[in-house]
Amino acid sequence: MGIKHVLIVTDCGLRWPTGMVRALQFQPLFESSDSWRAEYTSRHPYRVVKILYGQHRLLSKNVIRVFRPLLNAYYEWWSKRQDEQIVKRARKFDLICLIKTPSLPLYRRLLGVGRPRIIMDINDSLWLSKRGDWVDLDAMLAEVDGVICENEYVASYARRYNRRVFVIEDAPQVEVFDRFRAQIRRDPSQIVLGWIGGSANIWPLCKLLEPLEALFARHPNLHLRVIGTHADALPPFEKVKFSCLPSYSQEEMVREVLGLDIGLFPLFQNEDGRGRGTLKAKIYMSGQAVAVCDNYGENPKLIKDGTNGILVSSPQEWHDKLEWLITHPEERRAIAERGLETIRREYTARRVFTEILTAYARVLNPQ
Repeated sequence: MGIKHVLIVTDCGLRWPTGMVRALQFQPLFESSDSWRAEYTSRHPYRVVKILYGQHRLLSKNVIRVFRPLLNAYYEWWSKRQDEQIVKRARKFDLICLIKTPSLPLYRRLLGVGRPRIIMDINDSLWLSKRGDWVDLDAMLAEVDGVICENEYVASYARRYNRRVFVIEDAPQVEVFDRFRAQIRRDPSQIVLGWIGGSANIWPLCKLLEPLEALFARHPNLHLRVIGTHADALPPFEKVKFSCLPSYSQEEMVREVLGLDIGLFPLFQNEDGRGRGTLKAKIYMSGQAVAVCDNYGENPKLIKDGTNGILVSSPQEWHDKLEWLITHPEERRAIAERGLETIRREYTARRVFTEILTAYARVLNPQ
């Protein structure tokens, strides 16, 4: 069979969370593979994207506003040049995997090259399509050679248009957590609740405004750590003591989560919630924090309530189950430990990598 070569294309860079989780963490496994080699590239300039998203730590919003036209022009020039380079390089690869890349013109140009098969990873595509980011999703699904997605709900949509759809859940990088685990010591005098994400998906946190306000009013040792967005994006908390880390590197994310006692994963009970995977919960579990999740979507498949995490079904349950965790530290630590065991048993990078290679092979050799 020989060694097969895959070009992995991310939209905003390998250091972006999506690029890290779905691409870069598997680089060492590709390097040690007997049958596959991978190269990586990005369609958009990572540093400029961070500035445009307001995640640059030194530039104020006013400075960004002044330079936005210039930044946008550079972004368009760089991205157009990158697409040209991707198409030019395509013939040397057996397979091209496009991760979270909503560009129908690029897909069609690559399909026109002839040699490489095209597989697309449509993580987040359904809920983002409601916001206009994946307007050509159906056409892309129909034209590519295969599709990867993270849960069965998204897969059922993709199968309307494509016969080769593979459900591959995310690996939360528990191996990286293990490298830093012994370095982090939690403050025993406080209990840290955390949420990780970005401004685009912070809205479900609004569901917890009243439960958190009541809990923080009653328990002075609580702190809310928000990882991935600015304070001005948060609900209008009054009693909740919080702090924010607007942007982060992989190491910073890992260190932050290792400092949490409880991780919050609220969802709206709509198509947005059903289309999301469980990566947020898996990240909390990898950091040995108790994942407290809405009992909706994919969460019940991962979480066994009271065993390796907590499932909640109402605002009152958010309040009551969080208070139980706050007031029962030994039980909280035992649930967190079982959550980590779940990740180590079922969601290691090597296990997920094997599933990825299986999908690649089936696209190259369709039955």
